[in-house]
Amino acid sequence: MAENKGIFDKKDAEKPSEFQKVASSYSSGWRYAEYAFQYGVSIVLCSLIGYWLDKWLSTGNMLFIIGVLLGSVGGFVNLLRAVSKKSEGRKSVK
Repeated sequence: MAENKGIFDKKDAEKPSEFQKVASSYSSGWRYAEYAFQYGVSIVLCSLIGYWLDKWLSTGNMLFIIGVLLGSVGGFVNLLRAVSKKSEGRKSVK
């Protein structure tokens, strides 16, 4: 007696559909966009804090430049951590 397997085989259920592939690619793309946004925001916030401190303490542009540099370094370190964490997760899946 033949079994009624229904519409889908077990093999078909384990394969990701085209929709799932597209959805995962958009998801990873948005993650990278989020990392870029965080990088930019860290630079802008640190720059604004440096600018405000320069105006408050009357120190010229010294604290503004330090704020830009700190924001850039901090944002880049955060970006590297996020990307390396993502690549470690990808290696462990395989």
